[in-house]
Amino acid sequence: MDTAGLEERLAEFAPQFERSAPLIVAMFSLVTLLLAGNLYLSPPTFQTDLNDFSPETESSAAHDRIHDHFPKEMRPLFVHVTVDDESNVLALDTLQAMSDDLSFFKAESEKRQNVVDVWTTAPGIVQLALDEEANGTLLSDVGDWPAYLDLVFNENETCGLGVDDQLLSAATYASAALLHKDLDYDPVCDYLNSGEGSGTPYASSTMWVLEVDPELEENPRRELQDQLRTVFDERSSSSPLTYEVISNDLLVHDIDEGTFDNLLLLVLLASLVVVLMLGIAFRSVKPVVFPLVGLTSALIWTYGILNLSGAVFTALEATVAPLVLGLGIDYAIHLQRSQRQISESHPNPAESWLRSVGHLSVPLSLAVVTTVAAFLANIISPLPPLATLGYALSLGVVSAFVSSTVFVGALHVMFAGKELEGPGPAVLTLPQLSENILKVQQKQQVGVFLVTVLISGLAVYGAASLETDFDLADFVNQDMPIMQIRGDIDSSYESAGWKVIYVLLEPVDGEDYIPGDHTLLSELNYFHSDLESNNDVVGVPTPSYEGPLPVVRDAILRDTGLGEAHNMEVDGGEVLRVDRDEGIDLGMFFAALSQNTTVADPLTGETWQDRVAQVVHLNGDNIVHLRHEIRVEASTSVESSRVIENFVEILGSPDESGTLKAQLDGHAQLYVTGDLVMLETVLDGLSLTQIESTVISLIVSFLVLFALTRRLMPAIIVLFPVGVASLWVVGSMALLGLKWNVLTVMVTALTLGIGIDYSIHMWRRFEVEMAKRGDHWEALRAALDTTGVALMLSAVTTMAGFAVLLFSPMPIIQDFGLITAVTVLFSLLLALMLLPVLVELAARGQETTQIE
Repeated sequence: MDTAGLEERLAEFAPQFERSAPLIVAMFSLVTLLLAGNLYLSPPTFQTDLNDFSPETESSAAHDRIHDHFPKEMRPLFVHVTVDDESNVLALDTLQAMSDDLSFFKAESEKRQNVVDVWTTAPGIVQLALDEEANGTLLSDVGDWPAYLDLVFNENETCGLGVDDQLLSAATYASAALLHKDLDYDPVCDYLNSGEGSGTPYASSTMWVLEVDPELEENPRRELQDQLRTVFDERSSSSPLTYEVISNDLLVHDIDEGTFDNLLLLVLLASLVVVLMLGIAFRSVKPVVFPLVGLTSALIWTYGILNLSGAVFTALEATVAPLVLGLGIDYAIHLQRSQRQISESHPNPAESWLRSVGHLSVPLSLAVVTTVAAFLANIISPLPPLATLGYALSLGVVSAFVSSTVFVGALHVMFAGKELEGPGPAVLTLPQLSENILKVQQKQQVGVFLVTVLISGLAVYGAASLETDFDLADFVNQDMPIMQIRGDIDSSYESAGWKVIYVLLEPVDGEDYIPGDHTLLSELNYFHSDLESNNDVVGVPTPSYEGPLPVVRDAILRDTGLGEAHNMEVDGGEVLRVDRDEGIDLGMFFAALSQNTTVADPLTGETWQDRVAQVVHLNGDNIVHLRHEIRVEASTSVESSRVIENFVEILGSPDESGTLKAQLDGHAQLYVTGDLVMLETVLDGLSLTQIESTVISLIVSFLVLFALTRRLMPAIIVLFPVGVASLWVVGSMALLGLKWNVLTVMVTALTLGIGIDYSIHMWRRFEVEMAKRGDHWEALRAALDTTGVALMLSAVTTMAGFAVLLFSPMPIIQDFGLITAVTVLFSLLLALMLLPVLVELAARGQETTQIE
């Protein structure tokens, strides 16, 4: 495409552009100020929670629909408790001090809308046993552990628990999740068996699990937990105990609180990079100040428009500023360098600027189109934050392009006067480097191909090992206290920071109720057996979960008469019919039990009424919905995927004989839901996004190339190095120990968007030089001396802009900064080394034809 004609046509509008420059500057400045004012008066809030990333699915819809009939799902707040002198946290005097602190914390919670709904704590559990077995004797009145054991245990009590013991599940959960791995309760057993010894158990720490009021709205819930964290910190300074607090809500709170500061840091560093690169390139004030003003305006437009549109901001938006500045600085450098060259023959600033725009119209337009296409490919992502990021980055690139071409040009015209200050420094050339590259391409063409193939093969091998990961901790500075607390908890407890899986049942289509018959009871027993052999469940082989069967079993163990009245008994841990010839009605059982307000849970103090409400939704004595709340261990995305896969396998399908869904076909519909299921949909969405965005970018790049060349082979030749660069980038991720995450899934599409620009520049320059010289080696030498050097400078500026992300405190953004810088490096390397070899081979036939 010949740009000379466009250059001449644009030059005709120089007088109008010169007259309009003040108006353009005023209009752009006004829009910038208005949007900046909106950002100042109504600053965006950041929301970076798993719920924000999860797409809508059948499972999530069922979760919301069924949970409308139950108390809202628990939001655990974990408190890691240690003694300042590192002594026994279960010593009786320590428990008494802890009990005093607990009373203080409960009072503080009451001042804050009763933010904690359920308290599961070591002193609370100990006191609850005294309330039940010792007529409410206060813990503070107990002298030592032998006295305590004498109060709460019968004279002939032993230390072991059988499968039919109601306390077995609670004890298993407490030892795995509430007490340090170094728990030693042998002294208790020794005392119960012989009546001798200290009777004092040992553990170096204990975990409190506080269930936050689920009725609180999301933002107030996080703020109240942050306030409560401060209360725990302040109490730790005056107590012999240290209380360290963590929860998912606090993790999200800290992410969102730190995102704005992170954004300001990245903007500042990226602006410094812009100033440095412009200063090196132009060594004068105006060519530095004007692009800086323009790019700053572009950022304000980007964030301002998103804010006005009501977009939900996440921590991902912190990456927009460095990326936009890193890409936008190229536009300004190219245009201003071109203007300086053109000004030697056309000194009028308006004319020289318009001519530079016309001269660079094709490469700049292609750069914008391919880069925007790479970012816009994310809008089809099933993950809402990735779609928003795609819009934000596309808007930022377009804003930077418009600002660099129109706003910066108007500034140059308005403040430069009639003549430009002068041609400026000479254009930088690197003749020796160009000559060395040319020698390699002349003598080592086979070597270039072999190296390319070898590295590509290794990249394929590395790409196959990449994992997909999503962890909110990746958004948090690893040096923050909350991350240190997380590490302490992970290393201290067998089941640290457990997650919850829900298995929900609702009536089949056309029915209003779930039959509470023997079939349902049998399948609940089988499901319990499956959980006993599932090593992902906390407490296995005594699984820690709340559901219909544990409630029925515990109630019957507490009151065998209740079980006999409903034809049920507990034998070997299973709930069975007493009379096999008679039926049962679980609905009637739960309806009767829901009237019982005595204590049912030895850890939390919840009543039978509370427990029934958490697992069964009744209409009279008919069962409408059932809920299982299962604690599982999963600290990584890989473990989460395995957990979900196991539960999906347990439930099976109506067509798989022997599975839960098959056995209950016609009885109930079953769903696996919860945060881990949402995480799995996020992981699936990331994989889908990576594939779709790459395919879309590839198609757009090919169509742009084909439209430019009107020939199939040149389009393939130009695109080939870009595809290789994408492969190398993926392979380098494995080498650098990176994973696919919400940001790195964009790198293949981004490589296509950036790399195609470099390839087009080199190919077009070779075509022009080949037409002038007729000799392909001379054409390559000229292309490397001019466009090759320009691309090196452009790549350095873009890499510097992207590298700013390495200074983010968020690991996920650091990783993205590293891999995007690598993306630019590979795109440049292949455009300079591989593409010329391909072009030279294709041009031999053309040269032979010209000689003939």
